[in-house]
Amino acid sequence: MTDTLPIVLDRIRGYWASRRTCGLVASAMGLRVARLIALVEEGSLDAATALSLALEAEAVTLCVAPIALPRGL
Repeated sequence: MTDTLPIVLDRIRGYWASRRTCGLVASAMGLRVARLIALVEEGSLDAATALSLALEAEAVTLCVAPIALPRGL
């Protein structure tokens, strides 16, 4: 499978949904990838650079573990 910006964004969202990673970090990195998609669409950033930055954002997402919620929440 070839990585694309939407695929990377979906994976980041999946990490968040499965609580594999910190939701705050995953949310921020998801917003970053969404911004990269917008920049490519408007012609302000080339697709190869955007994909490299998106994969970097995915790696950052996976580096931060979630914090356990307090009991009762």
